[in-house]
Amino acid sequence: MLWLDTSVLIDLAKAQNGERTEPVRAKRLARLHSVVRRAVRDEKLICPEWDQSTEYEGKRLAAEIQRIVSDLSCGAHCTPHAGVKDRQVAIGLKAYLARSSTMHVPADIHFYHDPLQAIREAKSNGYIVEAEIPKPREWLDKADRDKIATREAVEDLRQQYTAQKQTFEQQLELERIGESDSMMIMVDDYIKKGKAGMLDMWTVFGIEGFMLRVAEWQRLGGPGGDFISSLSGVYSFMRSPYYWELPIQDVGCRLSADLCVKQSPVKIGDSKDVDHLATSIPVAQYVVADNAMVDCCRRLKLGEKWNTRIYSTRTLDDLSDEILSL
Repeated sequence: MLWLDTSVLIDLAKAQNGERTEPVRAKRLARLHSVVRRAVRDEKLICPEWDQSTEYEGKRLAAEIQRIVSDLSCGAHCTPHAGVKDRQVAIGLKAYLARSSTMHVPADIHFYHDPLQAIREAKSNGYIVEAEIPKPREWLDKADRDKIATREAVEDLRQQYTAQKQTFEQQLELERIGESDSMMIMVDDYIKKGKAGMLDMWTVFGIEGFMLRVAEWQRLGGPGGDFISSLSGVYSFMRSPYYWELPIQDVGCRLSADLCVKQSPVKIGDSKDVDHLATSIPVAQYVVADNAMVDCCRRLKLGEKWNTRIYSTRTLDDLSDEILSL
């Protein structure tokens, strides 16, 4: 399986649109595109469509990028980051309540349907079916605002922590428990707004994932039958290794901790890249990220831990050679 950074998809679209790109990079990208496309149709590789559309939908070249994504995926789709996280959390929660010594996270939770079967159907039919439902402009605009706000917030934290000479290990501990505290703040805000009759759609969306965890806690027979005690139980779970050792959490926390203690400024797309890599690294054999993220993954030895080969745009020829050898 292969995950491609959104910047690679954008550059492929630029090349197909006849726009000028750096010659060596253009040559590497063209070769990779050809090699991946053939390997997918030969059923040696899966390059599924991941949840990257919010990064290009409504923007220039969106239609061209979507055509490239559809062509390379050949009909195979991955479950979005939030869906994968929900499924992993359900596994961790069940293990936490049973006090299990192991957790098994199957790769197929990353898919709604068998990706290889989707490819075979597309080959058999001779066409790829895509159901495209454009997101409201309001959603796209908010996603852009959120990216800017997140970048500013994380950069402020980075400056604060680097000034304090915070170590990676110290920051990792904060990342592991930080989401549980955020949950309690957001749920409290939700309750207060509900009582005041001031609930809005974004507040409801913001706690949706947490409410699913509370419901799962109750479904599994967790101690306490009321909402507050169930929420308290979920809070305790989220502050335990049963939560932070889940693959999506492990990778995400390590990448986020590195962002907050590194010397270079946070870029606007870094937080989204953390989500993408936390989803893809534990399950994909090949990952292509931007140069800075590749350097980060190497520092953290994430490729070694998850048996994933992580390539930068500088090493695309090596990836093409690897795929050709399958």
